[in-house]
Amino acid sequence: MTGPSLNTRFGTIFFSLDNGISFEVDDARVEITRAVNSVGRRTGSSLDIRVHVVLDLNTLRGSDVTPELFKISIQADDIVQGFKVDWHNPVSGALDGLGPLARQLSFSGWIAGFELYRPEKTGSDSFGDGEASAGTRLGRADNLLHLTVAVVTDDDNIANLTLTE
Repeated sequence: MTGPSLNTRFGTIFFSLDNGISFEVDDARVEITRAVNSVGRRTGSSLDIRVHVVLDLNTLRGSDVTPELFKISIQADDIVQGFKVDWHNPVSGALDGLGPLARQLSFSGWIAGFELYRPEKTGSDSFGDGEASAGTRLGRADNLLHLTVAVVTDDDNIANLTLTE
């Protein structure tokens, strides 16, 4: 059995901000955690949500996306912004080159982590639990940006957290 070709697309992920910036990303992960006691009951208001986005900086050459994300990440105040992650199904003959929208996560928050790095030659991308193989887009990437977005879970903003399919 052979693996997928280097050009095979299994779907497309887009990340966008309320200020109009939108771009394709290579990977996105949503983590929702709560602190629990020894019998598994939630303790207090311990809801913690992080959205991790990884993108190959080579796909953003000539754009001002990276400097803009950097400026947002170092703001002195935690200015709450709106974000969206759109997961599209694999291309299915659509004229625009995208498959249909599979799901969308909308939320309010701020950039809590901004990490520029170069993957190891083994193909490891230092993201998630596994290792990217040499045949994946991340395994071939030369320079990556890993954004961590903290989702605001207070009463005023939790209603902005929606997942639609």
